[in-house]
Amino acid sequence: MKEKVVSINKNKIPEIDSLGFMCKQLESFPNLERKVLQLRLGLGEPFEILHTIDEIAEILNESKETIEKNFATGMKRMSDICNQERIKQENEDTHNEIRLQMHNRVIKKLRSLKEEWKLDNISQVTERIMLAFFKNDI
Repeated sequence: MKEKVVSINKNKIPEIDSLGFMCKQLESFPNLERKVLQLRLGLGEPFEILHTIDEIAEILNESKETIEKNFATGMKRMSDICNQERIKQENEDTHNEIRLQMHNRVIKKLRSLKEEWKLDNISQVTERIMLAFFKNDI
């Protein structure tokens, strides 16, 4: 019987797709970039109100070219941050998946030894293994 391995993070909602994550990242952006992205992407107060480049230029009293430049650099910066976070999460998920698979193999082996050695529980198997492993150190 082959056991199905279920990912630890099976139902995990990725942080990088949330508005909260993006708003938190914007805090570290240069002031003008932050304001432009908040207005253009609807991340400022009130949320979900999207502004055009022309509206943003008028609101911030900046030239359209300055707004476009800051929007482009801000989007590039946000894209880089999101890509780094995505890679980090993928690496963590992979590491957790490997740990889970190793854990499942160990449990399966302990259960097998329990049956083979005709013991009552896995704790007795673990105790026997520990005693054998540390027999010269105890």
